[in-house]
Amino acid sequence: MSRIYQDGALRNKAVQSARLPGAWDPAAYHGGNGVLLEGELIDVSRHSISDAHGRKERYYILYIRPSHIHHRQFDAKGNEIEPNFSATRKVNTGFLMSSYKVEAKGDTDRLTPEALKQLVNKPELLALTERLTPDHTVAFWMPESEMEAIELELGTGVRLKTRGDGPFLESLAKLEAGTVTKCNFAGDRKTGASWTDNIMAQKCSEGAAVETREQGDGAEDEEWDEEATG
Repeated sequence: MSRIYQDGALRNKAVQSARLPGAWDPAAYHGGNGVLLEGELIDVSRHSISDAHGRKERYYILYIRPSHIHHRQFDAKGNEIEPNFSATRKVNTGFLMSSYKVEAKGDTDRLTPEALKQLVNKPELLALTERLTPDHTVAFWMPESEMEAIELELGTGVRLKTRGDGPFLESLAKLEAGTVTKCNFAGDRKTGASWTDNIMAQKCSEGAAVETREQGDGAEDEEWDEEATG
């Protein structure tokens, strides 16, 4: 049984059952780079999906109110690299980082909530979740078995990655005061340590954020937080 809870209310949510006339194939929605997102868990629903070929799977649907949204980026070898969090960056100019200047950094990988919905919402999946989706939230799918690794409550901050440009999650992490405290790295276990581990577990230990940034770019440490209000 999953340990997602809020005084027992989430554990008692009814399972929504759906029987599909064709094949259930989540991988069909995995095309594209996907998104990296932070937001607040607003609600949860539970679903049992079965298809015409006897395949049956169970999911938690997480309804997230997004705050920070970016395209995931990969290099030519397929290794995940850091997105461009903003169109500009701060460069330290003063002694002991006492001042800085702002310079162009290229096109930002940031997405608006509207662009996120256009990217990950799929009509056939919305048919199962749209009536349950609270205002200003986006529905993300996580297999029930993968929710065992993390405890969540409504109102919790989360950081997630999607499998391609769809609503299925590759990784999910719990945030407390901007710090990852509980993680479920569904995809990263297979690829080993990488920048993906660092960005999803940013600030898990003292100095982690510093290690993932270029030398001399200390002024950029605030970009993840500041771009949301910029």
